[in-house]
Amino acid sequence: MLSRRRLVLGGSAALAALSLGLGRRTARAAVPAGPVRFLAVRTPHGVDRDYWIPRNSNGSEPLTPDEALSGLTFEYENSILNPLMPWRDQITILDGLDTQCIKEGTRSGLNTNHGHNEQGTLLTGAQAPADREGDFDNHPSLDFYLHGLLGAPVLPTASVAGAGTWKCMSFDATGTGRTPVTSPSALFQQAFPADFKPPDPGDPVVDYTNGDNRIINAGQAQLAALEARLQGVEKDKLAAHREAMKALLKTGNQPPLAHCTTSGTDVPSVNGNIGNYTMVEPIARAHAAVIAQAFACGRSMCATLRILDDYPNFYTEVPEVQASGAAALYGADFRYHENLVHDYWGASGSTLTTLRQGYCGGLRWAAGHFAAVLDEFSKVIDPLDPNGGTMLDNTVIFWHSEFGHDGHDNQHTRHPAVIAGGGNRTLRLGRYLRLRNINSTQRVPHNKLLTSICHAVGQTHVNFFGDRDLKDNPAYQGPLEMLMV
Repeated sequence: MLSRRRLVLGGSAALAALSLGLGRRTARAAVPAGPVRFLAVRTPHGVDRDYWIPRNSNGSEPLTPDEALSGLTFEYENSILNPLMPWRDQITILDGLDTQCIKEGTRSGLNTNHGHNEQGTLLTGAQAPADREGDFDNHPSLDFYLHGLLGAPVLPTASVAGAGTWKCMSFDATGTGRTPVTSPSALFQQAFPADFKPPDPGDPVVDYTNGDNRIINAGQAQLAALEARLQGVEKDKLAAHREAMKALLKTGNQPPLAHCTTSGTDVPSVNGNIGNYTMVEPIARAHAAVIAQAFACGRSMCATLRILDDYPNFYTEVPEVQASGAAALYGADFRYHENLVHDYWGASGSTLTTLRQGYCGGLRWAAGHFAAVLDEFSKVIDPLDPNGGTMLDNTVIFWHSEFGHDGHDNQHTRHPAVIAGGGNRTLRLGRYLRLRNINSTQRVPHNKLLTSICHAVGQTHVNFFGDRDLKDNPAYQGPLEMLMV
């Protein structure tokens, strides 16, 4: 478990880094209550954007591009995100995000369509290789990149069913896919050595109040000197940061922080075997619980979790999919992906009505899995949060699909994207944000979201994340301003 002293030192260093970049809008990121971790979650099959967004109670779309989710609902016919109703204050819906980098084609050896095998671009921000089973050409994924900056013993990459790297989420420094772990028990053993022991809660709590305050006050003195040399809006920004730092000053007799309670012998019994669709959520929960524990005990700071990919046929078994009537259209060999998903965008009339009920029913089932991940993270107290927050409070969770809205293998626009959890101090939560005119040719590169996540975990020096050929393109630079606090 990380020490309380390391947390304060890290907070001071982060503030100093902010002070060096006051000319950029990146300085708007707030200081979190505890270190912010990062988890990316992926589910398959894309989305029909019109049934994924929240709506008004009368069924109309949100009237403005920026609205509180508390005034909107996911409870309407064929709604996909209905399971997230209880989590509305801890999530933000990003409507109109695009993997525009796919279409750039700035060098040879690239594929400029977006389908199943281009899903690696979601976390690398890079153009996809023409060899649809190839690597991403020295472009690491965001989890791998942040793992190198934040530091931790392990970088978990988990998957519910499926294996290998063909549809993986995590890519190393060479752009080569990292093989996911399908068994929660194996994932735990990867994160926790067998001899790992948590701190003894009976040990006396060391009071670092005086030392911590000296560190904070030293930083305040340096920032005060800098503030005296600034004028206007830059001076105001720095003054606001100094006020935020005052909240870190200790008064002595602080309550002890929570403790990491996980031992290396606490291996979960869930082994990742899926007999039928009913086992998908328990395995997803078990993976999420292991990752949350690894975060809490300082074993990891970043992770990825893939909950199925396209071809395991478990979606076909979901009762709502079966009840839609889609199976009757295809007969005994009906498969959710190869039949329903492939045919959805070209269907019309009563066939489209049937396929829509099945498609949205399957995606709603997947939304329930993401809600289960949020639930598991909400159960784990963060040992490094002096306010007693949970791992959900201090983890930025990015949920997405491998492709967006539109016909098969042409799905680079309107990607479903939900930000949850720990962004509540650095990213705006509880919001519906429409990033662009949905029916226009305007595009908002998802690279800007990847940059926003970098800022949320304290890496505010990052102004671009993704393909090397696009780093100087202004359209791809900076964070999503609507999302930033």
